[in-house]
Amino acid sequence: MVLSVSAEKVQQHISAIASGFLGDWLEARGNGLAVPMTAFAGGQALDVSKPEVADPGSTVCLSIHGLMELESVWDFPDRGDEHYGTQLAHAIGDATPVKLRFNSGRPIYRNGQDLADLIERLVVNWPVAVKRLILLGHSMGGLLIRSACHYGLTKGHRWVGASLDCVYIGSPHDGSWLAIGAHKAAAQLNKIPRDYVKVVGEVIDLRSEGIRNLSRGEVFEPGTDEQPLLSGARHFAVSGLLVKGERHPVNTWFGDALVHRSSAHGARRKGWELNASANFPGVDHVRLAHHPLVSKQLQEWLV
Repeated sequence: MVLSVSAEKVQQHISAIASGFLGDWLEARGNGLAVPMTAFAGGQALDVSKPEVADPGSTVCLSIHGLMELESVWDFPDRGDEHYGTQLAHAIGDATPVKLRFNSGRPIYRNGQDLADLIERLVVNWPVAVKRLILLGHSMGGLLIRSACHYGLTKGHRWVGASLDCVYIGSPHDGSWLAIGAHKAAAQLNKIPRDYVKVVGEVIDLRSEGIRNLSRGEVFEPGTDEQPLLSGARHFAVSGLLVKGERHPVNTWFGDALVHRSSAHGARRKGWELNASANFPGVDHVRLAHHPLVSKQLQEWLV
């Protein structure tokens, strides 16, 4: 049976949501809703062992979505397939935009390990020598970048030695207040003896490992010491706020709706040295992935 384009997109979004919420459970059972990690260029899936792209550039710009999202989150509304990657590729010249799709319910460190391997295969097999890598991560995608950098380094991958720019866009390095709230709510409800209330707590507690990791900004395998940002790479952080008035109480309470500014900038991380950071009052969490002001900032940093 051949699905129409619209029906296929609906199915993809359902898979993304299901994977985000129960992705580790789906994967363990071989369920088809578990999204496999896949790289895309020009809307087509890439075979990273033999990537075929039109006019491959020596710079690869890889965009990595967040929890329960698809790679389409990067696309500017009503602008076809235009996104940060295509804009940067056009401005840089010798560059190719690539997007990643992955199962956001898996533990972040496992996705980080797989992403490190995928980037290595992509770079090694790229039609021309890769001189520069730009990694853009929205929300959980930014945590995957940190994880992949660590595992790429420990595995001796070649790509970590390239000219590397890492951009964390609305990424909850210190955890997401919403994920933390879900964790605390489940814990409290599960302590209440009334069965019908406890059921609610158990339903809330049916969260994937990816969501649990998000609540504390965990990007490494359990038992791993805190790791600094990858030395030799450039690191940039972008945050947003719901209301334009930066000091508005709504911003203090909710940040960009999911992530507080301090968390997006890794305020609690030890030994962090960002090359630059930017904050955008009035730009919420999702719009950070496709907003003209963010695009302008990326151009200033990366071109």
